[in-house]
Amino acid sequence: LMTKDGLIRIKRGQHARSYGVKIDFDCECSTCVHYDRAYLNHLFKSNEPLALQLASAHNLHFMNQLMAKLRNDVLEGKL
Repeated sequence: LMTKDGLIRIKRGQHARSYGVKIDFDCECSTCVHYDRAYLNHLFKSNEPLALQLASAHNLHFMNQLMAKLRNDVLEGKL
């Protein structure tokens, strides 16, 4: 999963007990609002199709926000 701090390997055991911890603290996507790292870890470990849907929704939101920020920086002459 993509975050502003780099990739998160959600299948790692350290996330199994990350109750109440959002994927990315600044993210307001539907996945981050409704689900925590522990639940996503469980879904991936159980090979649930929902895991891929939630991860995709988060990653698409992240990429859209990143591109919007880059677009604004280019228009403002920061890049």
